[in-house]
Amino acid sequence: MTPKVLRAGALIFWFHSYDARHEHRASVHVGKGSQDDFNDAKIWLEPQVEVARPGRSLRPHELRQALRIIEEHREYLLEQWYAYKGRGS
Repeated sequence: MTPKVLRAGALIFWFHSYDARHEHRASVHVGKGSQDDFNDAKIWLEPQVEVARPGRSLRPHELRQALRIIEEHREYLLEQWYAYKGRGS
């Protein structure tokens, strides 16, 4: 299960269950319209917000917009990440 955690216009922010099971750093995926692991961007949430993988589904200005949204909601996303990870995903 890969839950959507935030939506801003056409942008969808979601966690990947593989990341929650196998990675120590919190991350969020972001795409447009649907969740597509192969094409969506992956953004690290810690120790700071940074692009792990730009993906193919976002144009450069959309990726910049997504990064601004992530910065604005970083604390919420981290809370949600650790709650999701704690469920034994």
